[in-house]
Amino acid sequence: MIEKRLAAMRSLMKREGWDAVVIPGSDPHSSEDVPERWMLRQFMSGFTGSYGDIVVTHDHAGLWTDTRFFIQFSKELAGTEYVLHKLRVPDAESYPDWMARTLPKGCRVGIDGSCMSVAEVEELKETLKSIGGTIVNRPDYINELWPDRPTTPNAPLFILEETYTGRSTADKLRWLRQQLTANDCTCMMLNRLDEIAWLLNIRSNDILFTPVAIGYLLVEESKATLYTNLSKIGPDIEKYFHDNSIVSKPYEEAIYAFHSLPSEARLLMDGKTMNYAMFSRGAEVLGDRLKNDKSPVILEKALKNDVEIASFRTAYLKDGIAQTRFFKWLEETLASGQQPTEMEAADKMAALRREQGNYLEESFAPITAIGENAALPHYQPTHEACSRIVPKGLYLLDSGGQYLEGTTDITRTVPVGPLTELERIDYTLVLKGMIGLTTAVFPKGTRGANIDVLARIPLWKAFRNFGHGTGHGVGHVLCCHEGPQDLRQNVYDQAMLARMITSVEPGLYREGMHGVRHENMLLCVEKGKTEFGEWLGFETLTCTYIDPSPCLPELMTEEEKAWLNNYNRSVYTRLQPWLSDCEKKWLRNKTIDNELPVSLPADDKWEEE
Repeated sequence: MIEKRLAAMRSLMKREGWDAVVIPGSDPHSSEDVPERWMLRQFMSGFTGSYGDIVVTHDHAGLWTDTRFFIQFSKELAGTEYVLHKLRVPDAESYPDWMARTLPKGCRVGIDGSCMSVAEVEELKETLKSIGGTIVNRPDYINELWPDRPTTPNAPLFILEETYTGRSTADKLRWLRQQLTANDCTCMMLNRLDEIAWLLNIRSNDILFTPVAIGYLLVEESKATLYTNLSKIGPDIEKYFHDNSIVSKPYEEAIYAFHSLPSEARLLMDGKTMNYAMFSRGAEVLGDRLKNDKSPVILEKALKNDVEIASFRTAYLKDGIAQTRFFKWLEETLASGQQPTEMEAADKMAALRREQGNYLEESFAPITAIGENAALPHYQPTHEACSRIVPKGLYLLDSGGQYLEGTTDITRTVPVGPLTELERIDYTLVLKGMIGLTTAVFPKGTRGANIDVLARIPLWKAFRNFGHGTGHGVGHVLCCHEGPQDLRQNVYDQAMLARMITSVEPGLYREGMHGVRHENMLLCVEKGKTEFGEWLGFETLTCTYIDPSPCLPELMTEEEKAWLNNYNRSVYTRLQPWLSDCEKKWLRNKTIDNELPVSLPADDKWEEE
């Protein structure tokens, strides 16, 4: 099947006079998780990973992806023509650089500009200048090869009430118009679905795991126009839109929106996320009245308000209850001699989350992995292809939920049977890294890259490392991965700020053996002000115990052991009112009765009430 699709693609290329085509992994809205209609990369290759770009020439098919997916590539694309091009490794070569090195002078490269951002296309254009290459933008050229291509999703819209958002749509639109005025603009076209959902306080189910609606939003001085499928809009949404001066128009008409703007309009679009096809049409109509600049919504959305923060605490309390019940179930199921599959465990976790109320869906496809499967950082089992959880070694569960109160993401690695010394060492070193970053205090203005090292130092000292980022922002009933902040070695020009919520999730992966990852979600908070400046740190939101039993205490400092004891004590204290007597007894055995020996006193604020 894959070889036939490659042959059909090359036939199209030959007819069009293209030397290469770029097949991206996103959609017109720069989404990480995309609807089936825009799963172009998977359609052309069979690769199901969440990151990567494909380039097809007349004699080569390559996939560019990073360390998270190297092993997955070797399994999913084995026996195909596809070649892996490794990113985020020493001497990595990007696909634009590879094309400039290998394509003939004067080459023509076909793209679907509706699924590539302006920034991506401009980088490709600039790189191909050295060989006189040109870009041919042909949106939806894949239709010719994909006759049964899925349609645009069409789930109904619903309102996320102000009791959860803490801020009205009118207030958010008023704020955005003030930002536009300060930036010498009169209007803005947005394509990022999470930005639109946040501004309008609407949600939908157009994308699996992310409650957003497919659409574009044009914000003008006195009205806003949402371009989406009109059948998504029920009577309650119509009234809501009317009350907030929001007009709705068909999704397909967004490309013509620029023609109706006043002659003096000055439009803002963010070329880092806006797709090239839409931006190009705007440039044709508006000329120098189109401004390419960063969307102000990105940062504002990341700074959670008091209501959102309180809601997140509720969401993680719910997760803590569900996960306590899950790990108790898993332990008792294995003790009874049963061996559930990885997906049966994932289904159980989702079912326990649903019991908590206000649950919408999972926030991403769960990574449920026993033993060597956990060595794949983004392992994706299915009901048809997964392993049984056997009482041996380590089991890793990375999962999350979408609640009306917030979006959760948490990883726990737990022992399910006898452990090797190496498993215990790796488990302890990764935990030391998480504690090191969790307890950091740093001056205001610090970037994520400046403190990422704190999660790696224990591993580096033991000549170990992990290839993915250490942490990401999380949206409020939105994307599980959210910017602009990031915790990774790459330098991004965004300081960590109070009210940002960010994951901390170091890991360690040994191919064919085991994987370890510990993840908590942290709220950045103000720590104080001295003559040396303003200081920030973190508050842990996650409320799920961390199993101390695999730890090697001799590898940990007194402060690290005390932190773990106090954290587990806090989990027990916060959760026990919501648990049955047998659940409380089980959790107490995992936490307070299982503390690591330490000479430091317990933190009094976590003592039992």
